[in-house]
Amino acid sequence: MESLKTFIHQSMRSPLQLAITVVLLYCINAVGYAFFFSPVRHVPGPWWARLSKLPLLRATLQRRRSQYASDLLAKYGTVVVIAPDQIHTTDEEAMKIIYNRHSRKTSFYSNMGSWKGVTSTLGFIDYPSAAPTRNNLIQCFQNKNLATLVENMSSHIGEFCDVLRAKAGQDIDGVVLFRLLALDIVTDVLWGERKTLLSEMSDQTPVFLRRFHAFSSYNAMKSFIPGFDTFVRIVGSARWRQLRQDCSDMDVTAKEALERWESEPKHRDRDVLSMLRSMDAAEDERKRVPSEHIPAYMVEMLAAGSSTTSHTAAFTCWALTKNPEAGKKLEQELKDAFPGEIEEPRLMDLPYLDAVIRETMRLMPMIPGPLERYLGESVEIDGIKIPAGVVASTAARDQGQMASVFPQPEKWMPERWLDASDRMHLNWTPFGFGSRSCPGSNLAMTELKYMIGIIFRQFRVVEPGEAGHKQERLDLADVFVAGERSGHCWLRFELL
Repeated sequence: MESLKTFIHQSMRSPLQLAITVVLLYCINAVGYAFFFSPVRHVPGPWWARLSKLPLLRATLQRRRSQYASDLLAKYGTVVVIAPDQIHTTDEEAMKIIYNRHSRKTSFYSNMGSWKGVTSTLGFIDYPSAAPTRNNLIQCFQNKNLATLVENMSSHIGEFCDVLRAKAGQDIDGVVLFRLLALDIVTDVLWGERKTLLSEMSDQTPVFLRRFHAFSSYNAMKSFIPGFDTFVRIVGSARWRQLRQDCSDMDVTAKEALERWESEPKHRDRDVLSMLRSMDAAEDERKRVPSEHIPAYMVEMLAAGSSTTSHTAAFTCWALTKNPEAGKKLEQELKDAFPGEIEEPRLMDLPYLDAVIRETMRLMPMIPGPLERYLGESVEIDGIKIPAGVVASTAARDQGQMASVFPQPEKWMPERWLDASDRMHLNWTPFGFGSRSCPGSNLAMTELKYMIGIIFRQFRVVEPGEAGHKQERLDLADVFVAGERSGHCWLRFELL
């Protein structure tokens, strides 16, 4: 101890020695805390994850946050330390506590869910603050309103089928085409948009689509990594600065749509924008949606309402190209149910169609990685007690890969859902879990069943023809699944 005091005293004479001393003391303090005082010191995990969040941030920057957490679970078991005072688990009972009303979201959500000074549903950290706006959205998307909201959906899918008919026998990028369809549907549902992206499709990327892509990728990155936005603004490349600008301009699209909506003397009474506007007059102040907040809500719903459906539809088609027998079963179910015209509402009750979509979302969830919460109460996992205040998470990818629940979890097998167990449904979490799960999941599943059902009553999907397209596999990244090299999902459709 005396020698340490002497070293510290001597180091004060030199700036370099002072810097070394500060670093040394910091390391001693960090090691001491991590291994002797941390509330997760008894949880299995690598030493470096206990000491620094840098490995997790590095994986996030590489869009491999999901893989990082999954790899640690595979090595250490049901629960593992993935960063200082942060654990990740697949325990089902713990999942119920992690996502109950007493837990709080982390700063990622407050950043992601804050748009130019307005906090939207995603951005409220605690449940009581989120409940009013969340309940507003649930009211919009409940079953009694679905029939009105989706009344024009089949016309958009019909336009999509016209594009497929024109491109039959050609390789197409399913990610791009399904995204155009999903955005046409969601803008119609949200504010009754009549102008469609599919009808104006060309080799030029529409401004709206460019802004939307920027919002989906850039906004997530700056929310995950502290200081990322400032870094891009000051020293970022031209590409990243353009992405930042396009992301910032996303609300311009929403405001332009709002202006068109207000200028039209007649529009649908039951689009989501109409519902939100009507809530501004509610007697209960907690249920009101101020007019100036609506563009932020529109931006949030655009992202949430189109990304999941577009990618899931594309990857369902991709999975069917790899499993032609499943394609034949789906084709037969649709023919038996609809020998003539399709009655869209009946698509909701077709078991194999439901199974095909659920299996795709199990294996390739659109938000696959850890959904973090500050524990509101303690939880016990494998005999290890983890106190309140620790950051804890589960992930849709990991819950869907549990071999004890889903035998042969790496295989895409829709049949497993035809007699699904309670544990299968419990661990199927592509829309999140618990008190803050996605309020639009009902609409998303309706949209997916309409898409896949109408398309596969007229077409079958086969392997792409070009060798490079055929060989490319899909890679599970943090935000969306994408081609391992190109980011595309190549498909080829044939008329039945």
